[in-house]
Order: sequence, then C-alpha cells, then structure tokens
Amino acid sequence: MSFLTLRPLLILALIALPCGCRRATPPSFAPGPAVEELTAEVEDAEEREVLEELQSQIAVKMRQVTGTPEKLILLGTEKTSDKLKLGYAVYSNYCTQCHGVNGDGNGPVAEHLNPKPRNYTMGVFKFTSTPYGSKPRRSDLMKTIQRGVTGTSMPSFDRFSPEQLEAVVDYVLALTYRGQLESELAAIAYDEEELPDEEYLADVVAGILEPWSEASGQIVMPASPMPPMTPETIAAGHEIFLTKACNKCHGKYGRGGLAGGVDVGTDVWGHNAAAADLSSGMFRGGDRFVDIYRRITSGINGTPMPAFASMFEDDPDAIWHLVHFVKETGNRRRQGKPPLSEADLPTELPSVEQASEDDAEADVEEDAREGESEPSEDVQKKAA
Repeated sequence: MSFLTLRPLLILALIALPCGCRRATPPSFAPGPAVEELTAEVEDAEEREVLEELQSQIAVKMRQVTGTPEKLILLGTEKTSDKLKLGYAVYSNYCTQCHGVNGDGNGPVAEHLNPKPRNYTMGVFKFTSTPYGSKPRRSDLMKTIQRGVTGTSMPSFDRFSPEQLEAVVDYVLALTYRGQLESELAAIAYDEEELPDEEYLADVVAGILEPWSEASGQIVMPASPMPPMTPETIAAGHEIFLTKACNKCHGKYGRGGLAGGVDVGTDVWGHNAAAADLSSGMFRGGDRFVDIYRRITSGINGTPMPAFASMFEDDPDAIWHLVHFVKETGNRRRQGKPPLSEADLPTELPSVEQASEDDAEADVEEDAREGESEPSEDVQKKAA
C-alpha cells in the first residue's frame, strides 16, 4: 500500500490520539456485545437489576482472569509477561486505530474503512492453512501480519523484528481468547443467572483453548502433486469452475461479487460479503499456488465461501486445474490480455498430463518445514 493510500488513515489516526500535556487515561476494555445484550430490551425492573449485577460480576471476573490492555493475561496463565507487554506496545502503536482496544474491529478509524478491520473476539479468522471450521495456526496469523491483506487497509508489517512479530501475535491471541471467554460467561449468566464457580470456569477455559492447541497439527496438505501449469490445465480449470457452480458466486468470467454484481449474503461478522474478483489478481489469503489450493479445499472461515475438498476426493488433480484457472485469471491484466469473455468459455474438458511442479512443491515443503511456528511457551503451558 502506497503512502498516498495510507495518508488519510494516518491523519484519522492522529486525530484520534489524545493531545495536550496531560497524561492520557490508560485504555480499558469495554463490555462486548454479548454482555451488553444481557440487559437489552429488558423491561422488568427486578430482572434488569439481576442482569446488571451479572454484568458487573463479568467485568470483575474478566479483569481477574485476563487483566487490562496494558497488562493483558494470556488465558490459562496467571499473570502478564514481558512478551505481552511488548505485544501491547506494538499493538497500541500500529493496530488499535483499526482493530480497537478490545480487538473487536471498532477502532477510531474503522468506520471509514471497507472492508472492515478484523474482529478477533469471535475467534474466527479467514485465511488459514487448517481445515474449514478449525482455528488458525500461529504461523497463519504471523503470515497475515507480515504480508498484510491485499486490497484492504491492512498493510504489510514485514518491518517488524522477529521479537515484535511474536509478541504482537501473542497479544492478538490473548485478545481473541479474552473475547471468547467473555461471550461464554455472558451465555452462562443468561442461562443460569449466575457465573460459573472456579471448577466450571476451568472447564470453560479448557474448552476455549483446546481447538487452538489442536490447530497446530491440522495443516491442509495437497492430496496430489501439482501438474505443470499449461493452457490445457487452465482450460480444464475453467470448465470445472463452470460445472461445479463456482461461477454462481464469482461469475462465469471470475469478476466476483462487486464487479460481477453477485450478492452472496453476509459474513459471520455481519458485513456484506463479496465473492472475490479473481480478475483483480489480489488474493487476500496469499497468492502462492498452495494458498489458492487451500482456499478452494478448505473454504474461508466466517464467509459464504464453503470447503470443496469432499467434492474432489475422487479427482484431486481437478483442484490444481482450478488453481491454474484462478491464477491465470488473476494474471491476465499483467500479461496485457483482455478480460475473459464468451469467446474464452471452454466447450469441452481437455485431457491433461499429470506431473509435479517444483514451485508448488516448494510452497508446500516450506509450510511443512516451518511446523509452522510452534505455539509460544505460554500457549503450550495453558494447553497442557
């Protein structure tokens, strides 16, 4: 993202910063939607009084268990760490303006942005290397921060040192776990009109952390080596794109929701979703062959984009043909080719020679080698 593109956001961020010589008030967490909804539209005075008391108890319990923004505690541990303190310094300088103190995507400049900044508190992340419905691996979050998200206001932070990157990922995870816990406590308070005791709370915490711990071993690996990308594989991919109903959301020319005028509904965050314009070449989850492969097989969490792995169980190479079509569609502009038209629609499925391709294998091996990053020591302890 160029400086000219970022300049309006930087100005808005500066406006949002406190001024004068007085020391700024330390940031504090605001009650999340699930807590606020406990008293929404409650007319009975006695019931409101009970629920307001529960809201106060949740605030106290959350502070005890997860700390404050400046001294955030990773769920499952007992106190903050130097790593989280560094994470707070990085997050407050670079992330709060968009993602907010709570990590709910409601920072001071968020209303001016489209797409909206990610809301971490629901525990849902779009671009992962894990199966549909699974939590992301730690390295998925690191890659998103390092490369940014093309076509959005999320820039690349590849200038972060390894220590800063690790620390801010820990901080984002701590905000995520915190948001999930708050929602769980609100649900329990609503159902039982009291908060869980310590033993019950420990079970709730364990239930939140377990899927995150499991995600480290759930990486999606291609079911077959990638064949060479040729005009035949691209044409085969286009045929599959049309026959497997990909075109219903992305349009038969791959122009997607906004450019192609296709309404695909809303995402889990309540925002209007738009099927990707493949012709833009902006692949937000990464533009490596294996990244696109994973978007197809595993779908995109929180969005109407489903997982297609089961559809291609008997023909795993068909996924690679789709990848080739998507990749070629995104490259057409760079190659000086016109957008896809009726003349480009395939009439029959070509036969395709199957062989491996070095660059796809290198991408896959890189991910497997990284492991990708194992969870931090604190995360490993809490998951034990």
